[in-house]
Amino acid sequence: MEKNDALESSARWLLHFSDRESLAVAVSPPATHAEVLNAYPDALAAEPIEPGRRQPDTLLAADQEAAVLAWLAQIGETDRAIVAEVLALCRHDDDAQAYYLSRVGADPQIDDDRRRCSQCGNLRGAACIVAKPGMLVSAIIGYRPASPGVLQRCAGYSPNASDTDHRPGRERWPGVIQKGSE
Repeated sequence: MEKNDALESSARWLLHFSDRESLAVAVSPPATHAEVLNAYPDALAAEPIEPGRRQPDTLLAADQEAAVLAWLAQIGETDRAIVAEVLALCRHDDDAQAYYLSRVGADPQIDDDRRRCSQCGNLRGAACIVAKPGMLVSAIIGYRPASPGVLQRCAGYSPNASDTDHRPGRERWPGVIQKGSE
């Protein structure tokens, strides 16, 4: 791989489509812009997601690490460097940990209906795109959650492609939207 290609490689990409919402994808090993667009021919554009690594709220438990290793073996990933990179990401990057644990079915939030801002389709970059004063997510325009990795219930939540429950937040948690005081 040439030095220029290495600089353009990324493990996470935001893909844009003409007929649906943008999609965040993780690739391993990291891929170049051309490789990602080749893998997703329907995408109109792709932009690398800068690694804004946030330390996970919880440590990667031994059984979770074993599940990730078993999943990697199941999909035929035997490259030691890639396996080590995936485990390192799971230990040090909140988004990566949530992604890989959801792939193996070991996500600790299975019994928890809350979601993270980092899992929401309305979080672009670090800003919530539906936040507006007095609206569903009542906040300043350009609102940036202080802790996008914290589990919560939000009426403005929009499930991403990896979420098996495709209901938006206002349907999942109707009690979140309340007028007046109790």
